[in-house]
Amino acid sequence: MNKLKLTGLRKWQSLRVISKLLPVVVVMVGLLTASAASAQVLTENTIWSGDIRVIEDVVVPRGITLTILPGARIKFSQAESTKTDPEYISPLTELTIRGTLRAEGTATAPIAISGEVGVAGSWAGILIDGGVAIMRDVTVQNAENAIQVFSGSVTLDHGLLKGNRYGLVAQGKESHVRMDATVIRENDYGQLSLSGAEIVATLSSVTANTKRDQAEWAGKPLAPFQTYGLAPVLPLARVYKDEVLKGETILQGRIEIIGQVRVPEASRLVIMPGTVIEFRRRDTNGDGIGESGLLIQGVLIAKGTRKEPIFFRSAEKNPTMGDWDSINLMNSDGVQNLIEYCQIEDAYRGVHFHFSNVMVNRSVFTNNYRGVQFQESLVEIVNNRFYGNKSAVQGRDSEIQFLGNLVTQNLRGVNIYRAGATVSGNRFSGNTIDGLRIRDSGAAVERNVLDSNRYGLMAQDASYGKYSSNLVSGNAELGFSLKAIDNLELSGNYISGNGTNGISLQDVRALVKSNSFTDNRERGIGIISFDGTITANNFAGNGLYAIDLESAGDVAAPGNWWGGDAPDKVIFDGSDASSRGKVISTGASATPLPVVWPLDSVPVDLRWRGNIVANHNITVPSGVSLDIAPGTKISLAADVSMFITGKLKAQGKPGARITFVSTEPVRPGFWGEILLERASDSVVEYCDFKGATWALHSHFTNLVLSDSRFESNYGGMRFRSGPVTISRSQFRDNEIGIRSYRGVALVADNEISGNEIGIFVREKGSGLDIRNNDLSGNKSYAIRIGDFNDEDVKAVGNWWGAGDPGNFIFDARQEEGIGFVRHEPALTVKPNEGSKE
Repeated sequence: MNKLKLTGLRKWQSLRVISKLLPVVVVMVGLLTASAASAQVLTENTIWSGDIRVIEDVVVPRGITLTILPGARIKFSQAESTKTDPEYISPLTELTIRGTLRAEGTATAPIAISGEVGVAGSWAGILIDGGVAIMRDVTVQNAENAIQVFSGSVTLDHGLLKGNRYGLVAQGKESHVRMDATVIRENDYGQLSLSGAEIVATLSSVTANTKRDQAEWAGKPLAPFQTYGLAPVLPLARVYKDEVLKGETILQGRIEIIGQVRVPEASRLVIMPGTVIEFRRRDTNGDGIGESGLLIQGVLIAKGTRKEPIFFRSAEKNPTMGDWDSINLMNSDGVQNLIEYCQIEDAYRGVHFHFSNVMVNRSVFTNNYRGVQFQESLVEIVNNRFYGNKSAVQGRDSEIQFLGNLVTQNLRGVNIYRAGATVSGNRFSGNTIDGLRIRDSGAAVERNVLDSNRYGLMAQDASYGKYSSNLVSGNAELGFSLKAIDNLELSGNYISGNGTNGISLQDVRALVKSNSFTDNRERGIGIISFDGTITANNFAGNGLYAIDLESAGDVAAPGNWWGGDAPDKVIFDGSDASSRGKVISTGASATPLPVVWPLDSVPVDLRWRGNIVANHNITVPSGVSLDIAPGTKISLAADVSMFITGKLKAQGKPGARITFVSTEPVRPGFWGEILLERASDSVVEYCDFKGATWALHSHFTNLVLSDSRFESNYGGMRFRSGPVTISRSQFRDNEIGIRSYRGVALVADNEISGNEIGIFVREKGSGLDIRNNDLSGNKSYAIRIGDFNDEDVKAVGNWWGAGDPGNFIFDARQEEGIGFVRHEPALTVKPNEGSKE
């Protein structure tokens, strides 16, 4: 019998039929109340019937079936809490299905599942996490997500999802929903399909939802990353059972643990590089969670190396999440405990500590219910990788340094509660729900990447904080969701390409300054209620509005750039709906305001808009495409370069050229170069380059360059290999206009004039075809052949200016042993000049 208190029991007439189908049945009818101290994981097949009140979470694990009988009325209490058990997903009361749910009402006896309070978002909803739900004639109301599918399948026949924040949310390619004759209406949002989920609907309707009926977000491919892989195959060195290790113990080789191994106070456990510690599954209470583990009350030193990491994993033949308990550290707050170069997998909580001083460094956490959990501790979590866990990290009441970590492809990312935290230099990417959640905490969140999550950052109930210099891009719904926060500074962030809003503000008092809000699907900023100032930001390319103000109070938004539009064209406020306040947009900037690029890289596919300031070198890695919008200005500081091994799409247009220019008055050689290294299919059109050492430098890249200008650089463009097409462009007032080294290129219809040297062919010039260019007026040579070029260069049909073209060429005529420039026949009149627009 489950450990639940049952009162007011009454019989259901048809239980005999169901009992034949379910070999182990626990009948729950009447009023169901769980102990307030703990939530409930069902350990036996269970039936609910009649009037059910659920005041704590319920999880249906693998292999267990929950059956809800016709006519049942299930009410979930509003119980947002600070619960920390990893098997639960939401801070709200939830019904989580990892096994099977059969809720099959009838037309005359439907099933009603709702929140006790009767308000949308008062309970979490039915969460399908790898399980199966078969539902007929069921109404679900008042939930955050009436039905949310992370993975698994749902069959919904004659259902009604009404009065919820979200009706149906399905996320990921392992999520499958079949709906027949189902209605989704009067929710804030109706149906949301994310990252390739399958929703098939027949004779169903999604209509009359307040904010949106249906939306789909395809998601983006996530960046690859490395782990320590598989543990080495080692002979078994020793088996530990329920034991106490006193003094100093050193573990090495392959160790097997069955039970709990304790290291008491004043003792130390040292685990050597290359050690593999395997835990046998022991589950004495049948809740599906293994109990073997380590309990450290002394000191733990688990210090692997990059070449010989330490592995903590299940000993089972077919490992599953939760096969073993945890590396527990309790009251170990003296010498810092160290977990370094370790891979921890298959656990309930990989590392779990209270009242301890712990450093976790360069380790990998995967296939755990939770990677790391702690409270009342001094914590450093640095340069780790968390992927494929139900929850990456949860911490509370601690001092936290969370630096340089990758948090990717978890169900939930990092959750910080009531703590002082510095969160810097991390990437939160592709987590199913949220990348980073902060509650009741003063946090500095800076120089992070939050991309491809459902929500990037969710923060609430904080009295202060600074969120600065982050890249927030490609999140399916919200980049930042901020609620009930006072004394917040939000500055220097690049917030772009998010599914609904760049940021959402509710009951927030903040300074929002010097951010860029661009290309978000609906709004740059959505305001429910806000007190503060929004100033010196760039707004451009957002789908519906730069700012959408829902509240009655006015909002101060002076001195912003509105993307070239009049503010009233991109703001929705009291001018559009009389019940709303006004966004006061005085002193609007006519030109984009400078926004310093916050990172050393562009790690996700992205569009740059406005005025991007590069104060340090920036890389665009392989697999990433940087798209630069027409009219954008890229301002580069002294000696700064961009290194692109992904793809560059810098496509301006007439009247809206893209500019690469010095941050200070232009002089040749002030900034470095734009280097394309195997940056396949890159395009540069209607761009201007000024003040560079080598403005555009291309290696092994098929590049199309057209309608661009290179002025006042040491060198305009240089390239190796190709193929490169250079057309309708101007190269003026450079030391060298174009330099080729073993190049393959068509150079046509350009003006290459006023340089010291127009084209310098350093080596292997036979791959060049130079035609129909204006090569006149260069100070030393129009074309100079380098000392190591022994091949002829094809340069037929160009204009060289008045006189013999040979006077403007340095080739084998001047220096024996180098190639000739084959220039005949030459043009007798000047061709049309390059791009003038």
